[in-house]
Amino acid sequence: MFQKKAIAKGLTALLLLSITVSAFGGNSIAAAAGKEVYKSSYIKYAKQQQKKSRKTLYYAIINASDGKMPVLLVTTSDSYIKHDTGAVCADVYSYSNGKVVQITKMQSTGSGYPLLQKDKYIISGWHHSSQRLMVSGANGYMETIDGFGMENTKCHQKSWTIANGKKKDFSSKIISEKKAFSLDYYTNAYEKGGKIIKFKKVNARAKQ
Repeated sequence: MFQKKAIAKGLTALLLLSITVSAFGGNSIAAAAGKEVYKSSYIKYAKQQQKKSRKTLYYAIINASDGKMPVLLVTTSDSYIKHDTGAVCADVYSYSNGKVVQITKMQSTGSGYPLLQKDKYIISGWHHSSQRLMVSGANGYMETIDGFGMENTKCHQKSWTIANGKKKDFSSKIISEKKAFSLDYYTNAYEKGGKIIKFKKVNARAKQ
């Protein structure tokens, strides 16, 4: 009798383990399938934009959002940095309600400040300011620091939400130059593991 009970308990535990593994495995498979849908839609969109503009375009698909989906960046040959396959300027897109939507444009000052990714942020830099963007669905959340390294200029910390291409919930406060330097998003990302966003050439014929 004891042996039968032990076998029964063992089978029950095995069944529960199997159900748990299947559930988590199913979620992983669904998530992977979802990302493939985004990737396919992004590549198709980039090809369409290249055809429409009649210019050579470059794209990057990265995980720089609040975790729900990857985002698309598209840049032109004018903003593309050939030696490190980065870019100084790119339009940022997300996927919402079954279509690709533009969030905003991220712009750096030049080839010395290629766009970076650090964790969930896309980061751009100028000589006296830096910006970081996090995408969430069809919205973007921007934070900026400006004014550091300039004489007789106040430093500011600003933030706003981007929805339907428009700014909202804008806030701004004056901060000390010391704090501005310490918060500089670009320098911090560059020195603490941020990576240059790598772009690929949009190929209208070959499969990406």
